[in-house]
Amino acid sequence: MRGVARERRVLLIEDDAALADLYLLQLRRDGVPIEHVRAGRDADGFVRSRIPALILIDLKLPDIDGRVLIESWAADPICGAIPIWIVSNSVAEDNLWWHTAPNVQRYFLKSRIAVSRLSLEIRATLGLPYGERVSQRLAG
Repeated sequence: MRGVARERRVLLIEDDAALADLYLLQLRRDGVPIEHVRAGRDADGFVRSRIPALILIDLKLPDIDGRVLIESWAADPICGAIPIWIVSNSVAEDNLWWHTAPNVQRYFLKSRIAVSRLSLEIRATLGLPYGERVSQRLAG
């Protein structure tokens, strides 16, 4: 792993700018260290050079299908250890392959996930503190 930095950072791979902005605003407000890329090639470069702690990926990207990326990372001994959560408009039942992908842990349907809930689950999974915003509001 020489030359590769492992980060305590989440990578969001989402090409819809408005949706990405919504996720980034909420997650950063909640203290989640997050980076964002819009295209598959950028995502692949980030994952292979910076090793994020968690990947949130849309399956429909403008240049590379999300499934192709997931499968290529799964085949790599380092990238294959990064947990992946799919956040897609495609119904999970239409993508049953994800159940056998060793690096995919969760599948969220964009239209049904509340960003605040996603934030809570990310913070719990990564061991990040949560609840400080509520404490700060009560103190202020």
